[in-house]
Amino acid sequence: MLAVLFIVDSQQWFINLAIQLSDNTGYTELQAMYIGLMGAIGIFSLFCAYYKKLQLAGLIFALISYSGLAVARAWGIFIDNAYNEFMVQLLLAEIVSIAAAGFGLYCIYQCERTSQKQLL
Repeated sequence: MLAVLFIVDSQQWFINLAIQLSDNTGYTELQAMYIGLMGAIGIFSLFCAYYKKLQLAGLIFALISYSGLAVARAWGIFIDNAYNEFMVQLLLAEIVSIAAAGFGLYCIYQCERTSQKQLL
């Protein structure tokens, strides 16, 4: 979803993130990461949601990737003291995403455990 918003108005999003670059090469790199990579992750996540065999991999990936984002962002906010209100909102969204992925993994574990008990 964020990838679509970056396509529509990437310059405004970079301003919201307090990103100031010296030339368009930097914007191209950020667009590649935010639009290209985030778009690919979004498509992968849709596949994981649709195909049952990929659900566990998708949830593990979400848990790991959002944890990495949250740790790096928290470091910047709390250690480097480099933040604004928008960064704090993104950190909160990442924490909620970690909790959602963790809950999804818990649900898969419980379903497998219940189905194993029924086989016995």
